[in-house]
Amino acid sequence: MAEPVSRSSNGRMRHRSNGDVRIVENGTAEQKGHLELRVWLRLLGCSGKMENILGQRLRKEFGTSLARFDVLAQLERFPDGLSMSELSRRLLVSNGAVTGLVDKLGEAGLVSRHEDPDDRRSMIVRLTRKGRETFLRMARRHEEWVVSILGELSVEAQSELLQNLTLLQRNLDLHGKG
Repeated sequence: MAEPVSRSSNGRMRHRSNGDVRIVENGTAEQKGHLELRVWLRLLGCSGKMENILGQRLRKEFGTSLARFDVLAQLERFPDGLSMSELSRRLLVSNGAVTGLVDKLGEAGLVSRHEDPDDRRSMIVRLTRKGRETFLRMARRHEEWVVSILGELSVEAQSELLQNLTLLQRNLDLHGKG
């Protein structure tokens, strides 16, 4: 337990614990010392762990990567296909990375490339029938895995987390406009 280090002018007890200062009032504590950085690092850690778990399961069960799954997921949302540059933009990866992913998916017969009728310099990528069927199988399992992992949190905890992440997303959207 942290030892009290001082009493502030408003009567709150200040405690020092592992170099961080807490202000304790009415049984609640607020951690000082860059709590925001700790939250950000925890978000990164949780996101990374979820990606690793899902990626391992996709490799084991379907012999594919999370990156390839993401390409298929984007293409499933756009039955008329996407240009390579639009796919790159949506996945937040380079054009070169998309080219490599689409090449591998094409070799497996999951996607096809067609010349863009409006711009012959551009290629449109679409799911094949096999690609759509394969993706839907993967998506069902992916959903089961996510539900299994996050389902260990109570409904209340999930709702509160979703609410807080929605607020964070709105805040990030505001910061991104500058």
